[in-house]
Amino acid sequence: MTLPLLLLLSCLAPRGLAGPSSAGAAAFAYSPSLLPKTALTPRFPDLNGDGSGRRCHQPLQLLPRRRRGYESRADIGVAAASATDASSSDGLTEYVWDVYVSQPSSKHKDKEKGVIPTSSLIQAFNALAPSPNTLRVHAASFQKQGKQKGKGQFVRCIKRKKSVGGGDVDEEMLTALDIVNVDSVDKVYRTLTHHMKFENVNPKAYECMKCFFEGNQRLEEGEPSQAISLYDQAFDLAEKQPSQLPKGSILMKRARAYLKRAAKHRTILRMHVKDLTETVPSASTMKVLYQTAASHPSLSSTIFQRLAGDSKVQQAKFRQIRYRHDMLEFAWLHAVQDSLQATQVLPQNAQAWLLAGECLAELRKLKESNQYYQRALEIDPSMEMELKGVMEKNRASQEFMDKARASGFSGDTLRLALDVAA
Repeated sequence: MTLPLLLLLSCLAPRGLAGPSSAGAAAFAYSPSLLPKTALTPRFPDLNGDGSGRRCHQPLQLLPRRRRGYESRADIGVAAASATDASSSDGLTEYVWDVYVSQPSSKHKDKEKGVIPTSSLIQAFNALAPSPNTLRVHAASFQKQGKQKGKGQFVRCIKRKKSVGGGDVDEEMLTALDIVNVDSVDKVYRTLTHHMKFENVNPKAYECMKCFFEGNQRLEEGEPSQAISLYDQAFDLAEKQPSQLPKGSILMKRARAYLKRAAKHRTILRMHVKDLTETVPSASTMKVLYQTAASHPSLSSTIFQRLAGDSKVQQAKFRQIRYRHDMLEFAWLHAVQDSLQATQVLPQNAQAWLLAGECLAELRKLKESNQYYQRALEIDPSMEMELKGVMEKNRASQEFMDKARASGFSGDTLRLALDVAA
């Protein structure tokens, strides 16, 4: 399919075709008896006002943390280290919050559309924290959790009094509260400000995360252009704010959005190419027309005018193809730019390097793509089975492109034919 398409496009393409070059496992039983006598009674607020807030005295199990080595913990949803929330006058104690976010069981995970994942809520808590060291946020498995209204996650917040330099000394629990149906940045913000009583939550960080989550929702709904606009706003805000905001995640999501936009351009491009090929007469048809014109000179003028008219239509269709291909490569260039920048923000995140390799491969930068895939393998060797075949396919595609160029096909026509046939 590729070779005939190359021949067709090389014949029709005018010279100078424009286009860009190119998440330890310790058991914890929650009970009012654990609270000191002087402590406040646990509160169970209802963020929705629909009566869904209630007591939930079920045990929880912490999920294992991700391995170390990531540059930005907020970007991958790992809790920040414990730190001071409010110090006493003698300076000998500090108060810290432990926040536990429910992790759905594997059989229910991600089945309901519109449910914000646990990792994203952890990102939001870390990003909205008054300082990078205010909270310890954990993904947790709550056993025997009762039914609750809404689709959001269950969150338990525990305030502890910790001695400075306590080492292995147990932390004293001061107060606790359970919150149900946490399903948005707005509810994370309300949890921090209204229930946990933080007064210095950065409003710009809240706005950034709100745009980020809304962008994720638009991307999930198949609206990449709206998602890109929201990611642009989120990234502009993140660049001017503290480092705990997930800049790397925003870049990676925006790159994914550009890839989805490119996929839409490719679909339209293929429709235009199909339409064009249906208007180009076959060799046998041209032979019959030539013989007819030669045998009946009186019809030659009519045949010529018909072919000339068809030629103008074909040129107009080819201009549509050229424009759509430029838009396709433009989207890929943006995806490459964001994914490469993400590897700088998250140099130890294998997914960032994997994404960069995917974007480079779409742009036919196959040797560079394999270099980024190799770096992803060095960070996470478990990707070997996934990437072995992909890297080999890149090598085969590079060999084909080299042979096609050696046969006289221009880079622009070759890329267009491969992008349509891929």
